[in-house]
Amino acid sequence: MAELNYEDFKRRVNIQDLLIDAGYSLNKRDGLRYPSYVRLGIDGRRVRGDKFIVTGNGLCCFRPQVQKNYNVISFIKEHPHFFSEYTPGINGDRLVNLVCNRLLNHPIDRRPSVVTDRERSNKVFNLQEYGRLHFRKNDWDSQKAFYPYFKSRGISLDTQRAFSNHFFIAMREASNGKTYSNLSFPLRKPTDLATIVGLEVRGRANAEGKTMYKGMATGSNASEGMWIACPSGGALENVKDVYWFESAYDAMAFYQINKNELKNSKNRDSEKELSRLHKSVFVSTGGNPSIHQFKGMIAETPEANHHLCFDRDRAGQMFAINFALTKAGKTFNTHVTLKGKLIVVVTTDKYQRHELNPEQFEFDRLLKILGADAQAQRSEMKEYMQSLRNKEDIFSGDEYLLPPDLLKSYAKYESACEEYHSAKYSRLVCQEDLEDMGDELKTAYEAYKAAMKDAVSQYDSAGKTIYHPCEKEYKDWNDQLLGKRIAAEEDNTVDKSSESSVTARNSPEERDEEYNEEEERTSHFHR
Repeated sequence: MAELNYEDFKRRVNIQDLLIDAGYSLNKRDGLRYPSYVRLGIDGRRVRGDKFIVTGNGLCCFRPQVQKNYNVISFIKEHPHFFSEYTPGINGDRLVNLVCNRLLNHPIDRRPSVVTDRERSNKVFNLQEYGRLHFRKNDWDSQKAFYPYFKSRGISLDTQRAFSNHFFIAMREASNGKTYSNLSFPLRKPTDLATIVGLEVRGRANAEGKTMYKGMATGSNASEGMWIACPSGGALENVKDVYWFESAYDAMAFYQINKNELKNSKNRDSEKELSRLHKSVFVSTGGNPSIHQFKGMIAETPEANHHLCFDRDRAGQMFAINFALTKAGKTFNTHVTLKGKLIVVVTTDKYQRHELNPEQFEFDRLLKILGADAQAQRSEMKEYMQSLRNKEDIFSGDEYLLPPDLLKSYAKYESACEEYHSAKYSRLVCQEDLEDMGDELKTAYEAYKAAMKDAVSQYDSAGKTIYHPCEKEYKDWNDQLLGKRIAAEEDNTVDKSSESSVTARNSPEERDEEYNEEEERTSHFHR
């Protein structure tokens, strides 16, 4: 996996996300054009004078008293103790590397410092720069070109046909005059499926069956864009199931495995399940998923079941936890220690640090521990929702029936309200202090209102979050399709820069007989 440098961090790490991670909360009084962030004390009240304002370009922040600008790099270096990775004597570059990579969900090695001189590109993705060769279902000549890409992956012609609208071969002429071709899976934002914002790219396999190249096309928006495929062509708003993967190959392998099992099943509901599988949406994040990818898809499919089919390793477990916490509306950060422990820090209401043992990864149990169990949250809201005097007004119920976290948020708002009005009518408080108390009241109210809306939204949602990795002896779904078992000595780390050691179980002759002799005649296909 490529190392990220300072320019990557400044471009990709949101300064507002960094401030939240450092323990600051949005002060909505200052509006959204120039957001300000304040620190709250243990009593829930704003700490006077501890405030940062985000600059107009959204890349820096400053303290009003000091008038000194900080970007993400300088902020971390000058406020190291704000971050969970800080230890006395830690190198500043090392700390920047750890914090920024964690916020980007970018696993790293034991690198001592950030690489500052790596070549980079700020170019925006342009689909018009590529020639495209499409897979046409009824045209064998168009299909032959895809043989070198799917053969080694065990992806059948039937599966290729099911997803044929969601991949193509992209061709581009390099500066040396050569034309390079790669299998490409288009990235789209859930809010705009008509626009391709990047490409998840895979090269052909070598003689050993290993993919020689994988990555993202230049300028791809891999933070918000993702591969979104529905074999039936159905709309997102109607989908009942969304399946999440780290690569499009894994998604297609999962579909193939489950379709074959259902076709061979004697269960009387198998036809119904086949239809449901065909109407499902399959998503590839193209590697480490971002919070923006999660939020974008969740917003468009709030009532769908989300199946988390990430790789069966530490990183895949972390991605599943990240999704559940995002869906639950939590403010959090996660990372994996050098010893393989999964650390989850939740800062939604108060600082909570959890150290999870990945060897005992029981997803549903962990969600309850982390307060991200949607079903539990629904149960907790039931009594309050039944007490609503006006079904159209979510605030018309009996507050004492609210779940503990919401009740605490309401108590903060009620206390701030009482304090403000008592001070206002006493006429013993100066105007400046009264305005500060008014700001605290607004902040408390907005926090309570947002928490209520999120809780009600989850109560109304029918969607479940389901952890659905491949079988335990495999690294990912494509390996399961191929029968490649994880070697006993494999180090199960978060580093995705290299392929896991595997041993083959089935022979190439056992795979996809649809090609038969015609395939063998085209195996010499070159770019």
